[in-house]
Amino acid sequence: HLSWHFGGKLSHRACSVHASSTYWPAMLNLLCRAAASSVLAQRSIATRQARCITALTLCHSCQHKGRISGSRSMPWSAVAAAAAAAAAAAAASSQGRGSAQCEGSSKPLLVCGSLNADIIVEINRFPKSGETLGARSPDTGIMVPGGKGANQAVAAARLSTGTGRKAQFVCQFGNDSHAKKLEQVLLDNGVDISGCGHADKPSGQAFIFLEADGSNSILIVGGSNVAWPSSVNSFSRLIKDASVVMLQREIPEYINEAVAEAAFKAGVPVIQDVGGEERAFSDEQLRRLTYVCPNETELERLTNMPTATDDQVVKAARILQKKGVKNVLCTLGANGAILLCEDGKVIRQGSCKVPGGKVVDTTGAGDCFRAAFAVALVEGKPLQECLKFAAAAGSITVSRMGAV
Repeated sequence: HLSWHFGGKLSHRACSVHASSTYWPAMLNLLCRAAASSVLAQRSIATRQARCITALTLCHSCQHKGRISGSRSMPWSAVAAAAAAAAAAAAASSQGRGSAQCEGSSKPLLVCGSLNADIIVEINRFPKSGETLGARSPDTGIMVPGGKGANQAVAAARLSTGTGRKAQFVCQFGNDSHAKKLEQVLLDNGVDISGCGHADKPSGQAFIFLEADGSNSILIVGGSNVAWPSSVNSFSRLIKDASVVMLQREIPEYINEAVAEAAFKAGVPVIQDVGGEERAFSDEQLRRLTYVCPNETELERLTNMPTATDDQVVKAARILQKKGVKNVLCTLGANGAILLCEDGKVIRQGSCKVPGGKVVDTTGAGDCFRAAFAVALVEGKPLQECLKFAAAAGSITVSRMGAV
């Protein structure tokens, strides 16, 4: 049994020591990014990364067959011993080093996007027309923070703990009672909100209908998320100074296009989540994007091509590349993800086992996956390692209720 200390929240989950070789290194990396109050986070980032590297050497290479990773038995005592040895070695080797190694890599990660008050309603099934049903739980219907932008900003902040890199978030706060609560959650999670604005509208809301198997359906009310200023001048400096910019589609498209244009001109990578409002991309916007990140349904909608198999996903992704997108990262739910790189290389990543073995709530899993990918990317990790890290983070997300 492991205690998953992640983002300042302690949750005891039963985890089998029989896990894929993809699972352990990525999970260990996440464990090494515990909240600042923990012992681990008081060590240097070099020490924590060395633990993961040593643990990784105990694992066999991933045996990818389609989307399936080979299984290996991983004795936790051996991993813990190796990690302790690595910590001592890294502590010794890091003495005398300056901070020059981190220069350029600690630029803030910027998220521009939506902030919602999520109302989660647990249901057994949807009512038919004219039918009234009770919720699955009498305690359901509480407000929790959400919105694709906020989800990604909080995930990036938690995963960047101890690295010296800030997660900055630009959104529009509403004028209602939800706004203060949402603002406080962002601050409590270490998110820099200095670039945010305030709109004369209620906060955006998302009504999330959660079924017993963890799947969900979501209805969005735009609110303050659609009340942005006419330009991005007020936070243009944040865009130019970022290590990467993350966008979604729950805010006006003219803002996304203006942010992407400013980032593109400044040489800042742009990661565009396709989730949110259903609308087409302009060809100009596609050419500005470093990564476009749909799920298989969104990829099908964007390209009018089937995406039921890996080969079909790759063929559809190539259509987007022909329009100017450099890289296409398609998430496949429980089947992992496929990345089509700018050079034509295809990288497949299987999903990680869910801590506790049960999917509780899939809300925000894709947001966490993309944020983790972005964090690893700006740290200079190889793309396969970025995908492993993202898969591990996503698996933790679905083991818990709520997106944040």
